[in-house]
Amino acid sequence: MKKLRIMTYNIQHGHVHLDKYIDLTKVCDVIREYDPDIIGLNEVRGRGTNKDYTAQVETMAAYLGYHCYFGRSIMIGGTNPYGNAVLSKYPIIEASVIRIPNPVDPSACRHFEPRSLCRCVVEVPADGEAGTYEGPVVNVAVYSSHFGLSEAEQEHAVSTAITTLSAEALPFILMGDFNMEPDNRLMQPLHKAYNSVDPLLDGKKSFPSDKPSIKIDYIYTSKNVNILAADIPQIVASDHCPIWADIEV
Repeated sequence: MKKLRIMTYNIQHGHVHLDKYIDLTKVCDVIREYDPDIIGLNEVRGRGTNKDYTAQVETMAAYLGYHCYFGRSIMIGGTNPYGNAVLSKYPIIEASVIRIPNPVDPSACRHFEPRSLCRCVVEVPADGEAGTYEGPVVNVAVYSSHFGLSEAEQEHAVSTAITTLSAEALPFILMGDFNMEPDNRLMQPLHKAYNSVDPLLDGKKSFPSDKPSIKIDYIYTSKNVNILAADIPQIVASDHCPIWADIEV
């Protein structure tokens, strides 16, 4: 089996937590320190008409030497893309965005915005390192998502994830900022259906990064993926701490 390190990270579009400026090198330095093979990102901006809406994941990929895909969830102001993304040391051979249905009455939801699952298929070498292999590969489906804040949004997000993953033929990873704590009733179907890194985290929290008091960020895998180790580094770059996990696929 192939060992991989994966990470989920809500990067707050590069805003350095507690400060008011954008500096993508801060989150890139965190990624470089923990050296994950695949990263799911939330709160990512794409290139838009506003000067602060740049091609963020492409910039990060160039800085780190990764492949990337940006999955837009929404256009802010009609012209500024915003959503989830994936960074990978290995080639991304498929990529798509799966829309999460909106609530019946979005106006009743606090800070409503359309949400989605970003799906990438990563071609991982069965042996060898990134860029140096020729031979058998293992394809892994990677899903990164950022669930809404209201219960109606969260119900749709969990249902969409469960339905989508039930049809997934590849070993998979589901990760992101789900805006719910582990004991939330809506999280229970995910806990039951998939492997979780939570038992390896010793109760550590992920938000806010300067004084973590709640856990709302998650990594799940399909049952045919082994989880070997995991941690939540208590690092202040974004307003969330990242979570990394070592897995076997």
